[in-house]
Amino acid sequence: MEMRFWSKAELAIRFGISRETLRLKLKEIEGLDTGRRQLLYPYEVRMVFKAFGVEE
Repeated sequence: MEMRFWSKAELAIRFGISRETLRLKLKEIEGLDTGRRQLLYPYEVRMVFKAFGVEE
């Protein structure tokens, strides 16, 4: 999977959850602090995929 900038909305669609649920899940990931930013950097996207158990 190509690691690129992803928006929180795109990630929510990718995982089949609401944006609010995604927001809560992102808060549980240690070392990840996106705040109010809507775009996640590629290294942050890798952290999210790893937390959700998705292989790159």
